[in-house]
Parts: sequence; C-alpha cells; structure tokens
Amino acid sequence: MARNHVERLGEFRDILVATRREGVRNVHHTRDAMRASGFQIGDSEGSSYGAELKVLQEEIEAVDRAIEDEKRLALALESAAQSRRPTKPRIVKGT
Repeated sequence: MARNHVERLGEFRDILVATRREGVRNVHHTRDAMRASGFQIGDSEGSSYGAELKVLQEEIEAVDRAIEDEKRLALALESAAQSRRPTKPRIVKGT
C-alpha cells in the first residue's frame, strides 16, 4: 500500500515540476515576443512569476519530504510485520 502512495506522490511531483517548467518557459516566451515586437523590456519583466515559482518549489519540496516519509513508514511496517511472524522452532539433535 505504501508503494502505491509513493507512486502517487511521485506522479503529483511530476505534475508540479512540469507546471514549474511551463511557467518558466512562458515567461521567456513572453519576454522574447515582447522584445521582437519592439517593446522595451527591463530586467524585472517576468519577475512576477517569481512568487509563483517560489510556491511551486516549496510544494515540490514538501512532496519530496512526503515521499521520504512514506518510504520510512513502509520500512517500519515491513519490519514490524517481520517481527510478528512466527519463527519455526529449531530442532536440536543429540542433546
């Protein structure tokens, strides 16, 4: 079950990364188009995306932490399950 959670979180992370990349691509595309049209573009153009980029990056990092947490939980559950498994009695000969 935890593996399923990790996979879903990974897919969600992929969506966030794609969104971040698309946003950066759009900023550059818009700046290039404005320059090509003769607009004077300052260094601050596109910086309004910076706030959105920061939020996206924080979300990506939160998902990364969630993935690591799910992996730790899966290991802990697996370890607990193994410790509860009955062990076969050892047969000792000649005592």
